[in-house]
Amino acid sequence: MLSVTKFWVWLSTVCEPDAAWQVYRHFGSPETAYFADADEYRAVEGLTAQQIARLEDKSTAIRQVEQILADCDRLGAHISTWQDADYPERLRNIYTPPMVLYFLGRPLRLEEECAIAMAGSRRCSAYGRSMAEKFSRDLTRQGALVVTGMASGCDEAALIGAMQAGGPVAALLPGGVDVPFEDNAYYRQLYRDVASLGTLISTYPPGTDNDHAHFQFRNPVLTGLTVATLCIEAPSRSGVLQVAAFAQEQQRTVYTIPANLTSASAAGTNALLCGGVALPVLSAEDLLLPYRERYTRLAPVPPAAPKPRAAAPKPEKTAPSPAPETAKKTAPKAAAAPNQQKKVDSGEKSDYIDLRKSGSTFTDDEQAVLLALQAGEKSAEELTAETGIPSSRILAALTLLTLRGYVEELSGGRFKTELRVK
Repeated sequence: MLSVTKFWVWLSTVCEPDAAWQVYRHFGSPETAYFADADEYRAVEGLTAQQIARLEDKSTAIRQVEQILADCDRLGAHISTWQDADYPERLRNIYTPPMVLYFLGRPLRLEEECAIAMAGSRRCSAYGRSMAEKFSRDLTRQGALVVTGMASGCDEAALIGAMQAGGPVAALLPGGVDVPFEDNAYYRQLYRDVASLGTLISTYPPGTDNDHAHFQFRNPVLTGLTVATLCIEAPSRSGVLQVAAFAQEQQRTVYTIPANLTSASAAGTNALLCGGVALPVLSAEDLLLPYRERYTRLAPVPPAAPKPRAAAPKPEKTAPSPAPETAKKTAPKAAAAPNQQKKVDSGEKSDYIDLRKSGSTFTDDEQAVLLALQAGEKSAEELTAETGIPSSRILAALTLLTLRGYVEELSGGRFKTELRVK
């Protein structure tokens, strides 16, 4: 098996993906291609002279392959080739799938998971970052597998959210599994944390630098590994829109989160909504609903938070008709009914929500906002001053609570809630 793996690694490294598959289709296997001569390579349609020269240079190529295998052995990385049983089935049906995948971390059967791709801008707003973290945390708690990148911004927040929920999580890289996206102590630790709770995945061998050009091939693999794609936040010019396009091409459903129409950082994702490319989603539960029957590992749907309701009026008792001679005596009792109704209204409330028991329903910021609004309507500035939470996070919490119907926006930029919490 090792010798066969060598040939797959050889073919995937000496040619670009499209050319490598052209060679494979011509010869039928990487072994046959390896032992071909120059004339046979020239007969392969579409190959350039440079590609043919690399195919011919067996001695240089095989040394490179042996180094890759040694690096994988040293790192404890696993190699999965197109012919292996553990190659992700979803990738077999995409255009130009990777011949070889490199994994570092916990083994995951990706095709058995309800895997959700998450993509977002590196220069995201505070709202975008908080939504990436929240959705990733909630998706993971519900039993889904979040697959994202390792860049700063939304990717990083999604990784943190999934790890806060205990993982697992998967990160698809534009470089080797041993090359942090940014070379600093923080990212080196983040790589270790992801590998311990989940897995690092790459289509490039260890030691490969992260190259912006690699995203062109990485992005369709990201969407191809998953059943749906959630675009968190992106401006009008962003690679996230390319991710959405690949997902649509692969017939994966695209979702996004509604955002402020005046936010430049969300202009691209808002355009996905307007163009009908993406469906709006307000919670992890909403996103996972279409997949629950197919993936039994998903947790049961959590009970919805009760909506505020008025106290039901107490049914009036029907008294027997009084005899004519006692009618005047019973009349005063009938007049007391309004007071009796008032007593019911002022009785002990039964529609309170204990926020300590509903942590998966509301984020910490949303809980703080709901508690502050118990005293009455407030502006965003008043909520910021009262809670000590930055205004960007207060606005994000208010936006989500309003969309979900828990908070009502009044004129003059003030907010109120009918939900009683404690």
